Amino acid sequence: MPAVHGVVMPPLRTMLRSIGFQVVEGTLIPALIFWSMLHLTGLVWALFAGLAWCYLAIARRWLRGATLPAVLVVAALLFTTRTGIALAFQSTFVYLLTPTINAFVLAAAFAGSALLRRPLTERFARDFVGLPASVTALAKVQTVLRRLCLVWAVVNIINGWVALQLLIADRYDAVLLARSVLTPVLTAGAVACCVLMGRRALRAEGIHLHLRWRDR
Repeated sequence: MPAVHGVVMPPLRTMLRSIGFQVVEGTLIPALIFWSMLHLTGLVWALFAGLAWCYLAIARRWLRGATLPAVLVVAALLFTTRTGIALAFQSTFVYLLTPTINAFVLAAAFAGSALLRRPLTERFARDFVGLPASVTALAKVQTVLRRLCLVWAVVNIINGWVALQLLIADRYDAVLLARSVLTPVLTAGAVACCVLMGRRALRAEGIHLHLRWRDR
């Protein structure tokens, strides 16, 4: 395995701007559209309006020849599944319950991948951060990647548990509000853990991580 002495990361401002825009475009805006239309027109039109936003965002990027963010594609697929299930049952409760179940499934997937020593965070480190396989394969980096899987599992458990409690209490507006506020906050905290723990692991392996706020 070739020695790696330094890893140059994209500017933090660029990464944060990109992540923030993807979260707003793929999750917050469709949730707000659904919430608004639910009170104005009812469940069916609210479902189609939220779904239409996701596919319009994908079409806009496709026509421009831009790269499709994984967050937007996954959001569109989840929104399509949730819409089909909600239309079949004609229930707002079922529509809001589906992503709650998904949160627990994701938590199990993250925790399971850590136990199997095939952490999902390794793939994210390569796709979103650009860390080479020679770096993610290092022993101390692998240990941190497994621990970060547990961090993301906890984030999803908290998200799912809060939403489930609000659903049981029939507070549908509060569910949407909690997801619009709590999810980005928890995600930001998990990303911060990724940066800090990942940087410490790289230093332990003798690799310097070049972080900067912006390009000079």
